[in-house]
Amino acid sequence: MIFYLRSFAFLLLLIILVSFFFKKFSRYRYLFLFLITALSHGLAVMVNAGIPLVLLFGPLILLALRDYRRKPVQRRKALLHCLPFLLFSLWYFVLYWLIFRGLYSEEILEGYYIAYFLAMPVSLISYGIMCLMRSAGKQSTFEAMADQLCFLEIIAGLLILCFFVNFATGLPHFSFNIQWIVLALQGTSVMLVIRFLVYSYRRTQQRKPEKKKWEEPQLVPLDERIRSYKGTMPSLDMLASYEEKLRVYFITSKAFLNPGLTAGMVADELGISKYHFSVLLNVYVGRNFYNFLAYYRIAYAIELIEKSESSFSMEALASECGFNSKTSFNRYFREFTGLTPSEFKGYLGNSGVEVPA
Repeated sequence: MIFYLRSFAFLLLLIILVSFFFKKFSRYRYLFLFLITALSHGLAVMVNAGIPLVLLFGPLILLALRDYRRKPVQRRKALLHCLPFLLFSLWYFVLYWLIFRGLYSEEILEGYYIAYFLAMPVSLISYGIMCLMRSAGKQSTFEAMADQLCFLEIIAGLLILCFFVNFATGLPHFSFNIQWIVLALQGTSVMLVIRFLVYSYRRTQQRKPEKKKWEEPQLVPLDERIRSYKGTMPSLDMLASYEEKLRVYFITSKAFLNPGLTAGMVADELGISKYHFSVLLNVYVGRNFYNFLAYYRIAYAIELIEKSESSFSMEALASECGFNSKTSFNRYFREFTGLTPSEFKGYLGNSGVEVPA
């Protein structure tokens, strides 16, 4: 029965890990996974299971930092960081399967535990130092919390290393139980993560404004625009297909981020005559080219703000979104959202503004 309980816990963790890599989670997905892993490790210790969950602590903190800073986390590299955990898990499962089949006694686990106890401090200390080196300088609340986690992991790694050296050299054993001290450190890590998540949620709720909808400014009705136009117009069906083609092009290519983009460049790219392109925007869409560009640039700016929190200055954000000046960025931002960029940025990841798909 114990074997089945341990196997179930092991398989459950693998399912969580696999589903994590192939399913979109929230902004703090690596942090949530760290929390689940730390709690599962505590349960594993209580049932005397040697599942190598500690080997995930360092990689998850590192990946959480990279994800928070909007640095791309490739699935292949993430799996590479988790490779020690996967290999030790496979080793542990195979050994327990052999024991369950009655082919060996539990003494064959001795080599596994020696290797695992040696790998734990190496992983905790190396990843802790690596994360601390990458988080130097001005820090956000998230990065400060990550530093605290790193310090706790390094301390835990040093304690485990001392225990391993003490055991290997045959010196007198410690008068205290290092295992419970390490568990206490992990419990502190769990409390830090929970405190940060609660703090982030409360801050978001306190700063959350009344729900606003992303709405284009009220335009003159299409039929009035058509009646007032004196030139020759393409058919409405053709203009509708042009508009769909234009929006798909902007969404897929993000050409609007080019600060030097002109109406002629877009028309040539879409294979539309400049005259038809002018009619499309000014009559059918109801806005000029630069206002149409600004619409997509502001939508992109909101996505960056929600993902990066304080990673961009206003000038850098304006430049990143294709604006040549902070002034025009501020003007269009207020026009489309009713807020200045600074006001919106204060709401961080939950601004209450719905961005068009």
